[in-house]
Amino acid sequence: MRAATVFTLSAGLALPALATAPAAYAIDTVTRTTTSDDGRPVVELTDEALWVKVSVLASTAPDAAVLASSDDLSWRNGDSATGRGSGWTTEEALKLPEGTKLGDYPVVVEYRLPSGTVQKWTGGTYSYKLHTGVGALSFDHKTTSYSDRNVVLSGTATTWDPSTGTRAPARAGTKVKVALDLNEFTYRSVNLTATTGADGSFSLPFTPNAYISGGTATVVEPAADTDPDVAHPVPAVGVEKTSYRISADLNKYRVPKNTDVTVMGDVERLTQDGWKPFAGAQLVTANTSPSDWSATVTGQMGASTAAADGTFRYGARATYATPVYTFLRPSVYLTDHPYDQGEIAVPQPITYSNVKMTMTDLGWVRATATVNAGGYRCEGEPVHLQVSFDNGRTWSKLKYGTMAWSGSTTCRIDVSTWGYVSATYRLHHYETDYAVNKDSGAVKLSRTETRFSAFSITPSRPRAGSTMTVTGTVQKKTSGTWKALSGAKVTLLFRPKGDKSWYWVTRNVATNSSGKFSFKAKNYGDGTWVMVKQDQAGYFYSESKEKYIDAI
Repeated sequence: MRAATVFTLSAGLALPALATAPAAYAIDTVTRTTTSDDGRPVVELTDEALWVKVSVLASTAPDAAVLASSDDLSWRNGDSATGRGSGWTTEEALKLPEGTKLGDYPVVVEYRLPSGTVQKWTGGTYSYKLHTGVGALSFDHKTTSYSDRNVVLSGTATTWDPSTGTRAPARAGTKVKVALDLNEFTYRSVNLTATTGADGSFSLPFTPNAYISGGTATVVEPAADTDPDVAHPVPAVGVEKTSYRISADLNKYRVPKNTDVTVMGDVERLTQDGWKPFAGAQLVTANTSPSDWSATVTGQMGASTAAADGTFRYGARATYATPVYTFLRPSVYLTDHPYDQGEIAVPQPITYSNVKMTMTDLGWVRATATVNAGGYRCEGEPVHLQVSFDNGRTWSKLKYGTMAWSGSTTCRIDVSTWGYVSATYRLHHYETDYAVNKDSGAVKLSRTETRFSAFSITPSRPRAGSTMTVTGTVQKKTSGTWKALSGAKVTLLFRPKGDKSWYWVTRNVATNSSGKFSFKAKNYGDGTWVMVKQDQAGYFYSESKEKYIDAI
C-alpha cells in the first residue's frame, strides 16, 4: 500500500512533473468539487483514476500558500437519500491552520489517469464554513384518521464547526424548510417553515388531510458564514380508513328558482362495535356524484355537519332540474364514497316572442310563437291554445300542443284548430318540472258571417252549350241582422255529372250595393252548379245551395 501524507503548510506547493495526456483520456476530467457536511472535500472525477490529490489554497494568487493538502482520497458512491454525489473524498475533514477565517477557499486537484499521465485542475472551492443541517426527525403520529388529522413534526438542527471538528445545536432562529409530499387523490407538495429554539430544536404542527409519503427538511436563509447541509428525509405518515353509510331525503320535489329544498337524513360509520352515528361528519349535497379521484365537489348545492346522533338537516339550492346526490365530502380517510340520490325540479322562466295568431275565412285558427327558456330545456314542453268569450276574464282549453326544438336555446310553437266567429285567444304553458307557468299576450280574432240568401239559374233546363243567366244575393250578419253585402266577389263552380272534381266557370263577379249579382254563363251539360264567396278580409267563407241542371 502506498503511503499517504496530510500536509499543513504555509509554503509553496511542490508538484510532480506534468505530462500531456493522450487524446484517448482527454474526456476524463474533474467536473466539480464540493464539500461534505462534515468538512471533507469531494472531487467528482472518473472512478478509474489511480491517484487523486486535493489542495486548499489561501487565495487565487499565483504564489498563494497551501492551507491544507491530502492525497488520501478514495472513491465513494453517492447517496440518493441524502443527495450526496459520487466522488473521491478523504476519510476526515481537512484541517486548516488555526485562526483561518471562515469562508470559501480555492482548490487545486491533481490526479493520475490509467494512462500514467498526471492532470491538474483548478476552479473549485472548499467550504471552510459552519455546516448547519437537520438531524433527527419524527412525527408524533404514525397515522392520521378522520377524527384525528393533526400531526406534529419534531426535529433538531445542528451545526458542524470546521475549526473544532465538532457539532453543536444550531443557532436559535435558524430557519428550516420542510417540503412534504402528500397523496390525497392526487400527489401534491406543501412547503412549511419552522424556526429553531435555543437548543436547536423545532416543532411544526400540521394538518395534512392526506398521506404523507415523505419529504425533506433543509436549512434555508443561512448566515454568510454558514452552508446548509444536504436535505434530511422526512418520515412517512399513513392514513386510517373509515367506512360509512348514508340515508337522505328531500322535503320537496319541485321548488321555484333560488329557493332552498331541505335535505334531511342520517349517517353512520363502521366501528369495532358495529355501525354507530357519525357525529361531525362533513355532509355535502351536489348535482353530481362524488369522484373517486378528486376531493373537489362539482355543483355543490349545500353543506352541513352531522349532529351528535348522526342526523342532519340543511338547505340546498338548485338552479335547474337535476339529480341530487348527498354524501360525505370526499376524503382520503373514507374507504369509499356512498351517496343517496334524489331528484329536484326547478322550473325555469320562459319568454314568448314573435307571437302570431291568424284565422282563415273558413274559421281555422293558427297560433305560432318562439319560446326562449334561457338555455334550459323547452323541447316537448306542453302548450295550450286557449279561448275566451268574455275578453280574457275566463279561459278554456281549445287545443293541446307541444314545443319543438328550433335550435340553440329556443323552441317553436305551432298549434291550430277550428275557432269561433269572435273570440280572444292566447298560448298558455302550465308549470312543469322544467318551466314555469307562462301565458302569451291575448289576441282577439273575429270575422263577419256571410250567406247566399238567393241563387238561381235560368232557364231551368238550358241546352248544352247555350248561355244561362245566373243571379243571386249575398248577405252579411251585422248585430244579429242579415244585411246586403256589397262589393263581395263570387265564383260559379260546376261539377259535371259522374265527375268528382269542381271547375270554376266564372269568377270575380262583384255584388252591387244591394248585395246582388247577375251574369251570363255557358252551360256545359248535365251537372251540379254552386256559388261560392271568394276570400275577403274580415269575412267568413260561404256558399250557396247546390243546383243540379239536366241540360237538354
